[in-house]
Amino acid sequence: MTRVLSFLARRIVAAIFILVLMITLTFVIYWAIPSQPASLVYPNAPHLTEYQIHQAHKLLGLDRPKIVQWADYLSHIARGDFGDQWQGTQVTGKQTLIQAPISSTLFAKTRLTASILLGGAFLVLVLALPLGALAARFQNSIGDRVLSLLTLVAICLHPMVLGLILRTVFGDQLKWLPDSGYCTFLHHHASTAPPSQSFGFFGVPTPVCGGPLPWAQHLVLPWVSFALLFLALYTRMSRASVLEVLHEDFVRTARAKGASETRVIGRHVLPNVGLRILTMIGMEIGTAIGVCVYIESAFNMRGLGRYAVDTFAGTNGLDLPVVLAVVTMITVVVIAGNLIVDLLYAVFDPRVGATSVRLRRTPGSEPVVV
Repeated sequence: MTRVLSFLARRIVAAIFILVLMITLTFVIYWAIPSQPASLVYPNAPHLTEYQIHQAHKLLGLDRPKIVQWADYLSHIARGDFGDQWQGTQVTGKQTLIQAPISSTLFAKTRLTASILLGGAFLVLVLALPLGALAARFQNSIGDRVLSLLTLVAICLHPMVLGLILRTVFGDQLKWLPDSGYCTFLHHHASTAPPSQSFGFFGVPTPVCGGPLPWAQHLVLPWVSFALLFLALYTRMSRASVLEVLHEDFVRTARAKGASETRVIGRHVLPNVGLRILTMIGMEIGTAIGVCVYIESAFNMRGLGRYAVDTFAGTNGLDLPVVLAVVTMITVVVIAGNLIVDLLYAVFDPRVGATSVRLRRTPGSEPVVV
């Protein structure tokens, strides 16, 4: 247990360093881009005066040294406060500033994207290992060839195209599932769906939008879209890994002891293949967030991916607090995902995170750990 905690502590320190580095780089890049924050505070002003620019910078705290702004932002992030966005902020009356907080909007969009990521990743893990093991067990059979063909087709599909196909078939035509929108897991609010709408085998019409069942109804198609894209890759990788592990010495030893083929694959092969899958998952978290951008667009969901695209494509100028909040949150999601993967590695593989020791023998004494 001490080994795992020490390993996790080192990873957390490295994660904090990476987060601070990303925020610093974003600050530097932003201030290198010509922009006028006052245009976001005075969106209706035809021409900004020097007084308006000076007043906006003063109210937004931009007249302070850059290093002070950077340190102030880090202190707010440590408290979970992402500040106030510039666009939507208004200057009224006697220098009164009406601000628009970022945190609530950002957390809501992150929850939506995290719901797609976690649900889709669960489907991938549940299906990829068994399918890959079956394909490897019956190598070169008809089922293996059909599965290889289907995975190749799925890899070639664009995530938005796949999402639109599922939305059209199961949402618009069959009416089995909602074709767009999102319902929260706990909080209830009025449903925007027609009162007569039914979702087939998923149950009766939902008069309110919120709760576990409506939440799952709206996410089934995004989950399937996400899972099919990554399932193709992970199934092929699982198949190749199983074929490789089947020729290892410990597998031949297990067979020589009389273990059944099912026990050999389930007890000895799949755990080793699972560690390789974990490695790939840690490397693909950033890619998965990019895939969520397309899935959210296909199903008209406004999660973290769409929020990032809209932020970086600001027509009136880049909103620095929102840019920093999005970059920080994406970095946190990627780092947290990799921390979870590292922790699972340390739990399932006793060799990971172990402190390397060196045995030194002195004349007439027992080995000493140094």
